[in-house]
Amino acid sequence: MGDKIQGVVLQSVRYGDSSLVVKVFTRQLGLRSYMVKGAFSRGAKNRAALFQDLNVIAYVEAGKPSPAGLGYMKDVQIDMVFRSLPFEMGKRAVLMFASEMLSKTLAGQEQNTGLYDFVVQSLQWLDLVDGCYANFPLYFTLELARHLGFHPTDNHRAGYSFDMMEGRFVADSPVHPYCFDANQAALLHALIGMGVDEACRLPLRLEQRRNLLDGLIVFMRLHAPVMNGFHSHEVLKEVLR
Repeated sequence: MGDKIQGVVLQSVRYGDSSLVVKVFTRQLGLRSYMVKGAFSRGAKNRAALFQDLNVIAYVEAGKPSPAGLGYMKDVQIDMVFRSLPFEMGKRAVLMFASEMLSKTLAGQEQNTGLYDFVVQSLQWLDLVDGCYANFPLYFTLELARHLGFHPTDNHRAGYSFDMMEGRFVADSPVHPYCFDANQAALLHALIGMGVDEACRLPLRLEQRRNLLDGLIVFMRLHAPVMNGFHSHEVLKEVLR
């Protein structure tokens, strides 16, 4: 790709009649925002379809950022073509979840090649897997927390609960409500440190998976200050059974 920038589209919002404001998490520059003029115009070079959530793109940065902090891009192209993500309802629901999670936790994120590579490799895995990915949101959330610097400390022992505020397992349940009980904590302990294949093979009942995901979202809200108004996991509850 030469001097092209590689990035994952986190969000695109229509601006005016034909333009977009696009938020991209890039490998080289961290989080960037761009104005894409004429994206909905007939014959547009940088057409709106290029900027669907979690598309992996390559482009050239053009011009200086505007006073609003928006840059411009040119020569945009898809850098990774997915075979199943755009078409399978369950995977599209997972994409919605991952996109919202990233958008709400990466505000102001500087360059982090490890985090960028994790995101892209996770998308590649999800695109290629056939079935057995219902636990993927659990794995993705835990690994994202690791890359952001507040992964749970794995000091688990039998009978311990998990204190979400402290981010560690504790012998006595905390007085605040932000905790997993001993049974949920044991499942969290089992997930910690698993690779994506192993995590997605972990046998969980529907209720267990839902409770773990709800709890992990609370954990992220406690430790990622921009994590507000999260909704996409409710869709997952209906789609991934």
